[in-house]
Amino acid sequence: MSEFRPILAAIKSTQGPSLLATLVRVEGSSYRRPGARLLMDAKGPVQGSLSGGCLEADVFARGQECFSTGKPLLLRYDLRSDLDLIWGTGSGCEGVAEILVERLEDAAWIKRLEVALLERRPLRMATRLDASRLGERFFLTDEEQCEAADLFIEQFTPPIALWIFGAGDDASHLVNMAKALGFWVGLVDHRPAFARPERFPQADAVKCLRPSNGLAETPLDDRSAAILITHHFEMDSGWMQLLIPSAAGYVGLMGHRRRGQRILSELETAPTQVQAARLYSPVGLDLGSESPETIALAILAEIQAVFGGKQAVHLRDVSGVIHAESTR
Repeated sequence: MSEFRPILAAIKSTQGPSLLATLVRVEGSSYRRPGARLLMDAKGPVQGSLSGGCLEADVFARGQECFSTGKPLLLRYDLRSDLDLIWGTGSGCEGVAEILVERLEDAAWIKRLEVALLERRPLRMATRLDASRLGERFFLTDEEQCEAADLFIEQFTPPIALWIFGAGDDASHLVNMAKALGFWVGLVDHRPAFARPERFPQADAVKCLRPSNGLAETPLDDRSAAILITHHFEMDSGWMQLLIPSAAGYVGLMGHRRRGQRILSELETAPTQVQAARLYSPVGLDLGSESPETIALAILAEIQAVFGGKQAVHLRDVSGVIHAESTR
C-alpha cells in the first residue's frame, strides 16, 4: 500500500479528467510487478510507472480513447519476440504485460483504500478483467479464496512505519532515504532543541518524548520498525525496556556489540525467543558502511529484507523466480 500513497496524493491534486493504468498480469519477466500503477492527465504521465519507461508513452496514446468514451481498456503487450526490439517498444523484457486503463471518476474503491491506509489495515481487492465487467472491483476477507482467471487480486498491506528514537544529524539520512522508499517516518527525541519539525521537514511526525512518557504517542504494530540512535545510554536503555515487549516487527539498536549486550543485560525482563528474533543489535547489514549515508543505507536495507521475508543475498546467487518474473 506504500506505493499507492503517492498515487493517491497525485489523484487528489490532479485537475481535470485523469486516467489510471494498472499492471494486472505478467507472464515471463517484467520490470514492474502486477499492481504497479501510472496516473495520467490529458497532457501525459503524472505519477507512477508501469515499466522501465518502455510502455508508458504507448499506454498514454492508446488510453486516449478512455477520455472520450469513459470505458476501460485492457491492453496487452507481448515483449517476448525479437521483432519487438525492432518494431515494438524495444524493451527486451521478454515477457507479456496486460494493463488496465480506466478513467477515474468518483471511485468508491479508492476512498476505501485511503481509509485503510490511514487506519493501517490490510485489504484484499479483486478487479474484474472479463470484457463484460472490466474494471469492476470488490473486496475480499482474509479467509475468502478466489482464484478465477478473470480476476486480478491485490493484497494491500500498510507501509512500513519507521520510528527513529534519536534526532541527531545522522537521523536526517534515515528520514530522507526511508521516505524515498515509501515508509511512514516518525522521530522521537528527549531534547526540545532537537525534536523540531523544521529540522526534519520530510518526517510525518516529530515528538519530544522520554521513556517515562511510554509508547502511547508512538503506536507500534507488526509493520513497524523502531531504531534506537539516541547515542545516550540511559535513553537507549529506557526505550529498549518499552520496545522489547511492544508489537514492533523490528527493533534495531545502533552501537557496538558490547554496548548492546550491556543494555540488554539491564532489562527488567529478559527477551523471549520471539522478542529476541525481532531485535537487531548491532543494527544494519554488513555493507562496509562508514559514512552516515551508507550506515543509513545498511539499516534500511536490513529493515526491507526483514519485512520482505528475505535473506540479504546477491541476486546472482538466487535460483528460481525473482522480482516480477512469472512461471506462467
